[in-house]
Parts: sequence; structure tokens; C-alpha cells
Amino acid sequence: MIFLVVLEMVIAAAAQLLLRFGAMKLEGRDLSLSIVLEPFRNPWIFSGLSLHGLSFFLYIYILSRMKLNIVYPIATGGSIVVISILAAVFLHEKMNAIQAVGVVTIIVGIMLVLVPK
Repeated sequence: MIFLVVLEMVIAAAAQLLLRFGAMKLEGRDLSLSIVLEPFRNPWIFSGLSLHGLSFFLYIYILSRMKLNIVYPIATGGSIVVISILAAVFLHEKMNAIQAVGVVTIIVGIMLVLVPK
């Protein structure tokens, strides 16, 4: 079941990356109601939303089989870690030392959640 949690995290992280790529096409534009149509004009945003949908349904399935107090910290913390790493690799976003310590702290927290009673 942990495999499915990791898969959900990766799908959610990929969705975030796709949304960011799509959002970069909107730089310099003012916020308006036309943003509602953006998923139909921007394949990056459409793909990101689609992956978020897939991630959502996989998460619901996982919740039907695992405890929330285990799944949520792993999925949320793990997503932060995966997104931080992927953003650095694919978007060339810089991570300073304090942020890196934060990511390591999240990893330690996830490991503590997984420690059996």
C-alpha cells in the first residue's frame, strides 16, 4: 500500500510541475475571469489538472485502506519533498541551505510517522 502512496505523491508532484509550466505562460497577464478558460487553451494546465484528478481518486482509494493519521503526513510531506527536488531539477529553482534543512526535517518526520508502535 505504501507503493500507492508514493505513486500518488509522484502524480501530485508532476501535476504541480505541469501547472507551473502552464502558469509561466501567463506571466505578465492580469488576473481576470478568463483564467477559467485557461485549461482549455493551455495544454500544460489541462494536463496538470488531469493529473490532480487522478491523484485525488488514487488518494481516496488509499484512504479507504489506510489510516488518515498515517497517510496524510506521508502524502503531504512526501509531496513537499518530491516537488522541491523536481522544481530544482526541472525548473532550475534554487534551494537555499535553510530550505534544504526543512526538506530533510520533513523526511525525518515521515520516517517517524512510519515507526511501528
